[in-house]
Amino acid sequence: MMLGIWWWIVLVDCKEGTLKVYISIYQVFFMVGTLIMFMTACGNKEELTEPHFMWDEILYIATYEPIKEEQLREKLGVIKTEAASVVGENGEAKGLPEGTNLFNMVHEKEESPDILAYQIGNRYYIARKVFVHQ
Repeated sequence: MMLGIWWWIVLVDCKEGTLKVYISIYQVFFMVGTLIMFMTACGNKEELTEPHFMWDEILYIATYEPIKEEQLREKLGVIKTEAASVVGENGEAKGLPEGTNLFNMVHEKEESPDILAYQIGNRYYIARKVFVHQ
């Protein structure tokens, strides 16, 4: 009920036959807040700020989900360079150090190119394929 009061307040001036529209302060805040939200959501889609890397022409994001060493299958390679922005070449990473080992891993159901493992120190973590919606 209160929300209805905050919406458009329309008054008809019978003397002049004109329609006058008054906007409450709450409506202004709501419209500005919505506009800011859309501008933020539709900002720079090219920038990925989380740690990520490219391997075999697929972009992966580092999730920091721990896994056990027994779940690793074979070593695929290492991160060769650390990029300053979004990666574009195989073996390139942002937010992961040069020399990070990458592994195939045993998945519960099947071998999947959507997940890989990476090593930081003596711990292993999952990296997941980034799906880009266009």
